[in-house]
This record gives sequence, C-alpha cells and structure tokens, in this order.
Amino acid sequence: MDDVELTRGEIDNLLNRLWRLPVANVADAMDRISAVDSGIRQMWHGARIVARAYTVLTRSGDNQGIHEALDRAAPGEVLVVNGFGDPSRALIGELVAGRAKANRLAGFVIDGAIRDVEEIERLGVAVFARAVTPAGPYKMGPYLHQVPVALGGQCVLPGDVIVADADGVVVIPFHRLSDTVTAAEQIQANEVEKKAAISQLAKDV
Repeated sequence: MDDVELTRGEIDNLLNRLWRLPVANVADAMDRISAVDSGIRQMWHGARIVARAYTVLTRSGDNQGIHEALDRAAPGEVLVVNGFGDPSRALIGELVAGRAKANRLAGFVIDGAIRDVEEIERLGVAVFARAVTPAGPYKMGPYLHQVPVALGGQCVLPGDVIVADADGVVVIPFHRLSDTVTAAEQIQANEVEKKAAISQLAKDV
C-alpha cells in the first residue's frame, strides 16, 4: 500500500514504532542524507519529537505566523518553522510554548532562535532550534502556512514526519514512512546483535 493511503490507525502505529528507535538509526535508514544540519539542536536534555509537520514560513525575527499556527495545527503535530536561520530574535518563548502545550502540539523545530529555555523545559515542551537569545520578535508578518519549507538543508512538506532526539533532527517524507520504519528497525536489531557480540568478546578477554 502506498503510504498516502494509510489509515489513521496505521499511521499512529508507525509513529509509535518510531518512538522506540534512535534517530541515528532512522538517519541510517534514510541513506544518511535526510538529517537536518547540526546547528538545529535539542534545546533541553530529554526533548524528543516524533510527529507530522505543520509548516510555517516566516519573515526573519517575526512570529505572527507562529501565533496563528498554534490554533490551526492539529493536536499531535509539530510546528516546523523556517525563520531563515536568524539568531537575533527569538521566535518563541515560554508563553508560546505554553499555548502549544495547552493545544497538545508535539513541539517545535525552528530554523531560528528561541528564548525562555528553562521555562520551556519546565513545561516539558520539546523544542529544537538554531540559537537562543533574550531578544523578542516582531509581530507584523508576512508568513505562509502549510507550504514546503527549507529546514537546515532539508525540504519539509506539510504532513512529513519529523523525528528528533539528542542526536538531532531527521525528516521522513510521508510517502517513505513505512519503508523507513521497517529499515530502521532492522538496523536497530543488527546493532543489538553487534553489541551482544562485543560484550561477549569483552567477557572472554
């Protein structure tokens, strides 16, 4: 079955399987060319995302489009924001993260800056971003929602799957979801076997 024809239950099952996989295994399953550049990183220890993307393209340093997206994205989606990599203005902080949590969003992946990192960690909202600054954003626009966006060298379409952990962020095109999950699970199983063999060698020394 083509992934575009997957049922909601089948999609949820695939996402649940992804939660059990390290992002590095997913990156290997994607031929090692689907990882977002390492400048976009985990903002607090333990943050993790496995979710479909709601995309936002916004002018550098402006978060009006993010405010609008908070109420338009579906519960469980992650806001993927192309802020043109601008480190000079935070596109989200504690208040925006709080609204995202209240709306049951999966978090944020932002090619841009954020602030209020400690407060966001206390909220438990998963955030991956390029920079941290205390400087706040403008709120004038323009912006676009649910369009293809660039994210750290990758293209993200609305509905693509984002997986992110301490190692970084990987983009899975939705039409490749099933094959990627199966391949990543096999890679993980192979690694478990290799670790067991290494442990045995250590015992025999």
